[in-house]
Amino acid sequence: TSSAVQSFFLAMLILPEVQQKAREELDRVVGRDRLANLDDRKYLPYVGQALIKEITRWQPFKLFHSVPHCNPTKFMYNDYLIPAGTVLLGSA
Repeated sequence: TSSAVQSFFLAMLILPEVQQKAREELDRVVGRDRLANLDDRKYLPYVGQALIKEITRWQPFKLFHSVPHCNPTKFMYNDYLIPAGTVLLGSA
C-alpha cells in the first residue's frame, strides 16, 4: 500500500544504518546484475523478513495523509460542541 511505501522511505531516511545493512544483504545474496524475486526471500532474513515486518508494524503512518484544518464556525459533533477556530486532524 502507499502507507507501507511511505513508512519504508521514512525508515530508510531516518535509519541509514538499516539501509546500509539491507543493501549489503541484497548485494551479497542477489548481486547487482538482477532484481530480487520471491525465490530469494528465504535467503534474505534481514530484508525479506525483519525489515518488511518492521515496516508493516509502523503502519499506518499518517504523516502525509492528515492535513490540519481550522473550522470557521462552531458546530456540534454528536454531543460535542466544537468551537470556531479549532484545529482538526482527520483520522482513518
